[in-house]
Amino acid sequence: MNESQILMSKLLGPRDPAELNCVGFSARDIDEILKYAPPLMARYSQFLTFLSVMGLEDGGLLDSGTFFHFSPKQSFLNLRLECENLYEIFLELRSLPKEGCYLLEINGDEYYYFDFDFDKKNQHVYVYNDKTKSIRDSGWDFFAYLDNRCAVDKSQFHHNKRCTRYREVLPEQLPAVKPAPTKEQVTDFLSLLNHEHAYPRIDELKGYNMHEIARLEAVYNIEVSEELLLYLYTMGRNQAGLIAPIPKGHCDWISYFYAMTELRELLEEYYIKELAEELYIFEMDEELDNFLFYSKSDGGVYYLNNNTERLEIVYKSISEMLFKTSKSIEKHGVEDTSKTDDSVLLFDLEAGPLY
Repeated sequence: MNESQILMSKLLGPRDPAELNCVGFSARDIDEILKYAPPLMARYSQFLTFLSVMGLEDGGLLDSGTFFHFSPKQSFLNLRLECENLYEIFLELRSLPKEGCYLLEINGDEYYYFDFDFDKKNQHVYVYNDKTKSIRDSGWDFFAYLDNRCAVDKSQFHHNKRCTRYREVLPEQLPAVKPAPTKEQVTDFLSLLNHEHAYPRIDELKGYNMHEIARLEAVYNIEVSEELLLYLYTMGRNQAGLIAPIPKGHCDWISYFYAMTELRELLEEYYIKELAEELYIFEMDEELDNFLFYSKSDGGVYYLNNNTERLEIVYKSISEMLFKTSKSIEKHGVEDTSKTDDSVLLFDLEAGPLY
């Protein structure tokens, strides 16, 4: 039997396989998920088989209410906080997994997780007990964990559960979807790009739709309105060369989220606290601690170089930034062709939003 058949034989029990209706993630989705997991996760073949066979919907096979993958109370950001808490615990115990960990479940005092460590020759699920401050090897591989912890009752099919772990935020954290800008507002905003001639790359602009903008508001904790709304709606995904690209190593939403958190902390601790309340990063170089960002407090666009302890307002508004950068491009052209790459500030799975 292959691994898919082994997984089903363990979980199905006496239930009729003809009634089974699991849904797995596509190969593209799994590649996307692995971007946000420790590198060694790509070697955990049983977990990858689980994702491909039943990662999106469990088909009613599982009865666990605490397995994070299908927990209705979990989201990527919520789980990130739980993982950071576990990291701090391991740090105090001096038992930090060398290559990271992947949290599967919290049940009372017990944390079930993968321990990514080159020294460990197995792919077992490990258990940390917060009451006894102890760590043990469960002896289970991932299929055995699912069988023993998540599919105890095999007498019937249970309520079909859909994956929640990879949604950015919980549904109740999403703000109401705003009305889209009018055609007249969009036309007026894009006219900022035209000078002696029309902006040559205007057809390459890509924006976010209003549902995506609501998700951006929830993930990055900013109310999107006025010029920022017009910017995201008309060119949030691709600015067609107007703005320098975010470095390839950080061009995904969780890296951007960490950078925004870092920028907020810098502004609150060393610079102007009011600027940190609601902001949006246009350009960044985390290695050099350089950020070009918009602050909703006054609508200005600022440049921060933390290495030289320099903070200055470079544009009074997003409109001024677009007007001046497009005028420079008309005169000198797009100097860096990688500026035309798309930004990736949200999950974009083939399966659609995981809500």
